[in-house]
Amino acid sequence: MPKWKVHILFNSILIFFWVKLLLSLNLVNDYIILMIMIFFNYFLSIFPDIDHSKSPIRRIFAVILACVFTVYFFLNLSLDSILLLPAYFVLLYILFRFFPTKHRGITHKFWFSTAFSFVIATTLGIIFNFSFIYFIVYFLFILSGYLSHLFLDMF
Repeated sequence: MPKWKVHILFNSILIFFWVKLLLSLNLVNDYIILMIMIFFNYFLSIFPDIDHSKSPIRRIFAVILACVFTVYFFLNLSLDSILLLPAYFVLLYILFRFFPTKHRGITHKFWFSTAFSFVIATTLGIIFNFSFIYFIVYFLFILSGYLSHLFLDMF
C-alpha cells in the first residue's frame, strides 16, 4: 500500500492533465468551482484509507465527526448537559478513531467509489446548478481522484 503522500503526488499529476484538458476544451466557467473539484479530487485520492486505523484521513475525520456530533448535542441538549460536552467529544472521537474496520473493505471497491463520487458530484451539482454536461465532466474529474487511489493500491 503506498503512503498517502504517494497518492497525493500521483493525483497531482493527474489533476494537472485534467485541468489542462478542461481549460483547452473551455469546460471551466468558474474557477471557484474548479478549486472545489480539485479539493474533492485530492480528498478522494486519500479517502479510501479511512478504513485503516493509522491513516491520517481517519484521524482528521474522527475529529470532524466528533465536532459535528458535539455541536449537535450542544444545540439539542438542555443547559444542564452542557458540562458533559467535553466528555461527549472525547468518547465520540475515540469511537470514530478506533472503531474496528477491515482495511481494503468497502471503501476499496469500484462500485463504492463510483457511488460515493456520484453522491458528491450530485450534491455539488445541486448546490452550483450544473448543466448535465458539466455534471458528467465534474463527476469523472472527482471519480478519477478516487480511482487513482485504487489503481495505486494494486501495486
